[in-house]
Amino acid sequence: MHIKRWSIALFIITITIGGLGFFKFQQIQAAIAMAEAFPEPSAAVNTHIAKVSEFQDSYQVTGQIVAKQMVGLQNEHAGIITQVNFEPGQLVTEGELLLSLNVSEEQAQLSSAKASKVLAKQDFKRMTTLVAENKVSQQEYDAADAQLKIAQANIANLESIIAKKQVIAPFTGTVGLENYQKGQFIGANSNITTLIGQDKNIWVDFKLPQTQQQLTIGDTVVVNAISNQTGAQQFTAKVIAKNSAMQANSRHLTYRAEIADGSQLFGHNELVKVTIQLAAQNVVLLPNSAVVRDQFGTYVFLLNQDEQSNYRAKRLAVEAGEHVGEQQIIMSGLNGGELIATDGAFKLREGLLVYPNIVPENSLSAILVSKGEGQG
Repeated sequence: MHIKRWSIALFIITITIGGLGFFKFQQIQAAIAMAEAFPEPSAAVNTHIAKVSEFQDSYQVTGQIVAKQMVGLQNEHAGIITQVNFEPGQLVTEGELLLSLNVSEEQAQLSSAKASKVLAKQDFKRMTTLVAENKVSQQEYDAADAQLKIAQANIANLESIIAKKQVIAPFTGTVGLENYQKGQFIGANSNITTLIGQDKNIWVDFKLPQTQQQLTIGDTVVVNAISNQTGAQQFTAKVIAKNSAMQANSRHLTYRAEIADGSQLFGHNELVKVTIQLAAQNVVLLPNSAVVRDQFGTYVFLLNQDEQSNYRAKRLAVEAGEHVGEQQIIMSGLNGGELIATDGAFKLREGLLVYPNIVPENSLSAILVSKGEGQG
């Protein structure tokens, strides 16, 4: 009796499981048929063929113009001004007297010293004759000789003081805007004026950080005004010197370059832009839309054909450089000749079916050449 009941229950369970399994099988078959009726997911994108081109990068630093001839004129002695022979901003010639201080006291002392010299010279002459005749001692002769030399030294000292109370132009150039008046008192070591020479060539000093490519003597840089005026005139400067040691506090090395005929445009202490061009290197230039950036890094999508000649997306990590207009420099990761997705690349994923729209490639060389001309 119990066996019959269990058999009936087992039969019912078997029939139920079989029915459910058959129903599920029908559902799976229907889903497969429905899936086969829909096409594979895909995306349409524009494309670009990667091309290797030569690129020369550059960077800018701030430089300072330095006149080849520049001196700050000072007076060594205090005094009252008796002559002012220059106007502010005037061109003066070498050896010209610019400013003179009162030397009346020194002139009086000089006259006295010259009279003493005459007396000492006559006394020495007599002593020379007498010592030869053994009529005076050698000590008296030496005293007369010393008195003559003291008189000569006093004259030289007073003449030196008188000369130092006159400010003379050491070379031809333009003085600063300082203004002095006759009768004005000035102290010792006062800054009288600044004299800038007339040399057509001029220097520019600039500093490069330790992390940047360093220059050698004879290299050239490009110098232009600090203003951002379009079409501003540029000058090529040749590196003529560099500091012997790098600055410990900033890790910068100072260079000096010479600009031929630059003094007509640039003034002493003027700030300028100095452009340093780096060594040329081979890079790939792609449209900005081809480069995808996310938490996984920077990459592009290659479009490779599968066995059915369909294009599939393949993600490739690259090293991106700077932007050049609407283009992105790729420093490494591409060898040239690859078909790259551009517009629409953001919606691609690994292995996705892609329908490429091949558009005429941009002239990469024209972009690079134009950038290089703008820097040089």
